[in-house]
Amino acid sequence: MANANFTKKELAESLKRLASRRLFEQVTVGDIVKECGVNRQTFYYHFSDKYELLDWIYYNETFVPLTADITFGNWDEKLYALLRIMRENKSFYMNTIKCSDNFFEEYLLKMLTTLFETAVEDLDGKGQLTSEKKRLASKIFAYGLTGVVVEWAMGGMKADEKLLAENMKELVDNIERLSYYIYQYKNEMATETEILSTLPIRPEILPKKDE
Repeated sequence: MANANFTKKELAESLKRLASRRLFEQVTVGDIVKECGVNRQTFYYHFSDKYELLDWIYYNETFVPLTADITFGNWDEKLYALLRIMRENKSFYMNTIKCSDNFFEEYLLKMLTTLFETAVEDLDGKGQLTSEKKRLASKIFAYGLTGVVVEWAMGGMKADEKLLAENMKELVDNIERLSYYIYQYKNEMATETEILSTLPIRPEILPKKDE
């Protein structure tokens, strides 16, 4: 098992070097085994094709370490760690995300959806939301953040990753608080004046009580 993992890591490093120099779609299995110094039989013993190898890299080297202990309280730190890894391997990620059958987006979306499902569940302590509405809310947050990360990567990673993670955290927190206060208002648990004194929003944003 140890030797198998070592070989997989060596193949992964070879693909990462090659995909840092040219687009992933231009890299062949022949290129990978030549770079790694093994034969094709060894490659196909571990992976069915280069896409499965890329899938393995994304999962084992990026998402497993970052999702091991992720919570709604530290997700911005985990996101920052992810963005930093991507920055350190900028060429590799830019050359693979655009032509990797959406592997990267799928992993990130799955991670964030699971995270926000837990968060929404915790926020809905009184069980006011249906399971369908909870899933919808989770997907809205997850799709939005996934899109921001992918756009950042494909745009050349120009924005500072620390600032980006902090801004995304602040946005999510603000939306969370606003939703909670509006819920209180609609259920006559708080007055319009109390809410407006807490958040910098205009009165017309608040829904009518009979909605």
